[in-house]
Amino acid sequence: MLSPEYYDQCADVILEQYAALEDAIISSMIQKLLKHGFMTSSAKHQAEMLQEAGLLYTDILQLIANQTDATANHVKTLFEDSGVEVVEFDNKTHKKAGLSPVDIRQSDSMRQTIEAGCRKTYGQMWNLTKTLAITTQKEYINACNNAYMQISSGAFSYNDAITNAVKNAAVGGLDVKYPSGNVAKLEVAIRRAVLTGVRQTCTEISRENAVECGCYLMEITAHSGSRPEHEKWQGQLATLTGRNAGKIIDGMKVYTLHEIGYGEVDGFCGANCHHDWDPYYEGISTPNYTKEELDEMNAANIEYKGKMYTEYQISQMQRYRERHIRELKRQTAKAQDIVDFTDNPELKATAQANYQATAARLKRAEQGLKDFCKATGRDREKSREQVLGFSHSEAQRAVHAAKNYANNKLTFETKGGIIRPYEIKLPREDRKRIIARGISEEKPIFAVDTEINKFASYVKNIPKKKDFYDVALHGAPTSAEFFGERIDAYTLANIIRNRKDYVKGGKIRLLSCSTGNTESTGNCMAQILANELGVEVEAPTQTLWVNEDGSFFVSSNKFSIDGYMKIFYPRE
Repeated sequence: MLSPEYYDQCADVILEQYAALEDAIISSMIQKLLKHGFMTSSAKHQAEMLQEAGLLYTDILQLIANQTDATANHVKTLFEDSGVEVVEFDNKTHKKAGLSPVDIRQSDSMRQTIEAGCRKTYGQMWNLTKTLAITTQKEYINACNNAYMQISSGAFSYNDAITNAVKNAAVGGLDVKYPSGNVAKLEVAIRRAVLTGVRQTCTEISRENAVECGCYLMEITAHSGSRPEHEKWQGQLATLTGRNAGKIIDGMKVYTLHEIGYGEVDGFCGANCHHDWDPYYEGISTPNYTKEELDEMNAANIEYKGKMYTEYQISQMQRYRERHIRELKRQTAKAQDIVDFTDNPELKATAQANYQATAARLKRAEQGLKDFCKATGRDREKSREQVLGFSHSEAQRAVHAAKNYANNKLTFETKGGIIRPYEIKLPREDRKRIIARGISEEKPIFAVDTEINKFASYVKNIPKKKDFYDVALHGAPTSAEFFGERIDAYTLANIIRNRKDYVKGGKIRLLSCSTGNTESTGNCMAQILANELGVEVEAPTQTLWVNEDGSFFVSSNKFSIDGYMKIFYPRE
């Protein structure tokens, strides 16, 4: 028998290699996204996209090939070491029964079982990894098309569309596809393949060893947090031959291999099953668990927020929080990739802002997990929160960003110290020029049409809303784009209050994508504008999709409506 701790850690080295592969693939996709010419005609966009998608496919195949040999050696070593460990452990029980079990190095059948398990597992890993090239290529094409659609519709500025595309590429990591058609994240699929392969191989070796020694009973291990369908047979006996099936021996029920689902994906030693077994000799061996201990493992005896949960339910709640933390770490790391890969200063600034916002969410998620573990008495498993590329220095930067966001401030250094929340540092002359132009424009529509973006024309056709003053420009949660230049809410407030067609105290309808979105920071462009002008401001919580006839809707995509126009009231 191998301990649950052994299984949890045995795949770490292999997972690190695949994390490195995943990081390299996502970085390759990001570089190609930044290289793509989105501000082009539709035909040129399609041609460029397909050409880059083909090059990305080739790059990924090369990255996979480069890793193959090193991974194969690690998998082989893991299976050999695990086989030796389980035989040495089981042989102590066989020797206690007065038998002379065979050494694994002298057993052809056991060596063949190890080799077969190794080949099967590595084959599964290789087949899953090969699908990365196709799934990532599809992800790249989808990301390009979504970004192009957002830009051409006027829903997003170029900078925000690219930032969103990279953010989506980083969420959750890469997908692999099973022959059944099911899709899983690379990290999850590889971990499942390795742990399931090692566990099944070790239990088969243990079974072979028991049969050679004439032992027909195996005691199944038990652990807290077991799946409900496994609870009935954990801590009980399994018969390898069918002998004494259904009987009670030493207080334990004897189950057949069929009853425990041996060899089935959702049964004993199937996918994500943490159970194992030990040889058991009637009259010599003693049970590892009492009935009271087994009942305690399965009881709903953990309180959390006024409700009682089982160990399994609590463990799943912890796993969810750990996955969320890994997703946020990937997002912050990939936001930094934009900063590193682009020479566009505006895109670099947008990426920096996105990094800080995501880092703040990460710190909140980590604190939430810490509080959850304290409340439920669980240990925090930091290894499950780790993401390659998110080093100690990266974590410290995230802490620094989170502290600034907690105070609702950005850390631009000025002579006066830290400036106002989400204020964009601009040279005095540039700010004066922008305000002067905003005041002099005939209408408060601060965008122009391009070949692929007709937002400025379409927004003119939106029907007026009683008692509201319309202001239109491209936007993001904490900034906006004034004729291609990124501005903050303070600059926009100065423009509005000084325009001759604006009546002081009048309500504002901000026709600008996501300027009412508070998800990342708890604050937004519309709220700051309301505070500055002392008036109500209405703004979209998601993308503002404007049609040629002036009709519009608010949504994160064109195929559903999951957003709305939200009213913000001035705060002190």
